[in-house]
Amino acid sequence: MRRRITSGSTASRLARWFACLSLLSLAFALPAAAQSSTVQRTAKGDSGKDIRIGIYVNVQANCSSGALPSIQMLVRPENGTATVKRARISLTNYKNCMALEVPAFIGIYRSKPHFAGNDRLTLSVTYPNGRTEKQEITITVGPANLKGRDI
Repeated sequence: MRRRITSGSTASRLARWFACLSLLSLAFALPAAAQSSTVQRTAKGDSGKDIRIGIYVNVQANCSSGALPSIQMLVRPENGTATVKRARISLTNYKNCMALEVPAFIGIYRSKPHFAGNDRLTLSVTYPNGRTEKQEITITVGPANLKGRDI
């Protein structure tokens, strides 16, 4: 089953997509030796709706898919829930790959109904090459009923 994830304007979707691609490039920028790093990330969206907080793939040098990373929740969000869903991602012009479709994990956050403010969570992502990345994610949640209005 293919799942298309859409939200927001085209410009904001492109900005989020390029941010996700920059995260993907981190997986290939470091040598295969086990390394650890901490990354600060942000996301934003409407109260009570799914907010994409990460895309996790493993593209090999020959443009095939490798084993997906393991993801562990270190700090749970206080005002919502975080889940991971399986999906297939289509990429074009990524590294030396002109076009490919690979399996992925998509990180999703959903706030409690009517919550507005900032929520935080921390994930530990371990890539197949042994590198572990601690991701501290801040999610800005706005009320869904005020979208598009001047405040």
